[in-house]
Amino acid sequence: MRREAGQRVTLRTVATALGLSVTTVSRALKEGPEVNRETIELVKRAAGELGYRPNLGGINLRTGKTHAIGIVLPFGREGEMNIVVASLIEGASRYMKARGYRTTIVPQLQADDPLATVRDIVEEGSVDGIIITHTTPQDDRVKYLLEVGMPFVTFGRTELLSLHPSIDLDHEVIGAQAARLLLDAGHSKPLLIAPSNQFTYGLQFVRGWRKTFAERHLEVADDLIHFTGATPDSGREMARHVAARNPDATAAFVASEEAALGFLAGLRDIGRQAGQNFALITYGGTALPDFFNPPLSTFYYSNHAIGERLAAFLSRAIAGDDPGELREIVQAEFVDHNSQKLSV
Repeated sequence: MRREAGQRVTLRTVATALGLSVTTVSRALKEGPEVNRETIELVKRAAGELGYRPNLGGINLRTGKTHAIGIVLPFGREGEMNIVVASLIEGASRYMKARGYRTTIVPQLQADDPLATVRDIVEEGSVDGIIITHTTPQDDRVKYLLEVGMPFVTFGRTELLSLHPSIDLDHEVIGAQAARLLLDAGHSKPLLIAPSNQFTYGLQFVRGWRKTFAERHLEVADDLIHFTGATPDSGREMARHVAARNPDATAAFVASEEAALGFLAGLRDIGRQAGQNFALITYGGTALPDFFNPPLSTFYYSNHAIGERLAAFLSRAIAGDDPGELREIVQAEFVDHNSQKLSV
């Protein structure tokens, strides 16, 4: 059993050669009690023949710990970056640094496979735990991390049956409250501009929005719900799009403060003005909407505090705490700038 020249040998290389799972190979190399002696010997022999070497960079040889965590952050189109995540990173990093851990930021570019990004981190053996964001209902990254036994925590929920550590906002409640605010302000057909419907939280916003309409025996036409990226460029494009498609619309809940910034610019592009002939509310983890022109009412949470809570949960997950006890739903605070109403 030989490897090709220049090929980096990973746990997956050994697993593929033997027809075993990465989980089994990892546990066999650690002589885990759940793996029989015959398999342990087989895996060790194959690993030696293939030239597998664990990544010992930063690993404490006595404890087997790296004293490092990884935060996986997705990037959008080239040149775009989520400008609000810095405080989340700071919150998590400060918490872990105080406990002797360093934090590694792992960028996930638009063309990258999200699962491959996480799998590479695990197979490199360079961190003791991982924080991931932008969860999907049946998130393959979560399934994989549960399978291999890597400690992790998600910012966002999934719809998987297996419990896993997570922190999230109650987006369904926020969506319902946003619809209620705009309907109560006299807008008969408010728009919902939600994050991508591939993400769990985008779907949660929609469920809450529809719930309020159903409670009032109102229908929600499909063309009143739109999905967009959480960037200023996406928000600007969306404002132009909905103006053409929904010319009678007088209000919107843009469920991303970055997209809302662009939406304001898009309204100006088409001759409309928030606060005068268009009402707007938003959602996010910074105080940016306080400085928009005009300031926007927003459902606010602290990204910094979320970062600290994610790190605290990850620290407990690394220590082996029960995943069922590492789940939290955070309530957003409504900051009222009265932008849900039109000036008389």
